[in-house]
Amino acid sequence: MRIKENFYPFIYMIFFILMTTVIINCGKDDKTSQNTSEKKDDTTKKTSTTQTTGSDSPGKEIFYKKSSENNIACSDCHSDGTNTSNSLTKYFSNIQGANKRTSTYLGKFKGEEVALNAGGATICWKEYMRMKTPMTEDQIKTLNEYYTSVATPDSPLEITYETIALPVKDKAKLKEVQKVIMELKGDPSKGEQSFNNACGFCHAESSTVKKVPSVLEDFEGNVKSIIFNVRLGDAAMPFFKKDVLSDQEIADISSYLLQKSGQ
Repeated sequence: MRIKENFYPFIYMIFFILMTTVIINCGKDDKTSQNTSEKKDDTTKKTSTTQTTGSDSPGKEIFYKKSSENNIACSDCHSDGTNTSNSLTKYFSNIQGANKRTSTYLGKFKGEEVALNAGGATICWKEYMRMKTPMTEDQIKTLNEYYTSVATPDSPLEITYETIALPVKDKAKLKEVQKVIMELKGDPSKGEQSFNNACGFCHAESSTVKKVPSVLEDFEGNVKSIIFNVRLGDAAMPFFKKDVLSDQEIADISSYLLQKSGQ
């Protein structure tokens, strides 16, 4: 059967509409595919950026890593601004901007020496964490970078405190301190609370710290020895500054320990 000639224009129009629709849909598919690809690229870039921030850095890993020698970490005693729930952080200086300080350990390290020792972390690493090998240059560098990443606009350039442990252990002054504290009347109930806050992390029965004795069992010391250890520090035990642990608190802790041991 022959199609009438006046139908040809109508057929051409339908064909043109169909082809136009196909071309438009193909263009939309290409744009959708391109947008999806661009979104994936953006996500990858954002992920890469996140991985290099201070919140997930090699320095933070060192700061929170437990020592294989005694299971102590820098973050157990020092705050980076997020771990103040750790009871010991109120007794020791924070690490926010520590590499930029003018001095540390009451002048033991000054100027450029501060950053070269990661704000004094080289001492903690050796004496308190009992690490067998010195901190490497790369570890020092990454710790300094972490200190900078968590610094605040009001991070102090200098931290001063009262102690007889630095710059050297003043044993002559210790005798005066011992005399003053031994004349104070200790409160065992308050001493238990102070002990849990300042000493319990290492010395409590539930402590996870290794190679540290529980002073609640068969305590053989006396008030003088307690004062010596707290004010001067001993081996892996750090000293406690007077402005964060008072003479009265030491008297209370001593009373608590002596009561627990039946003395």
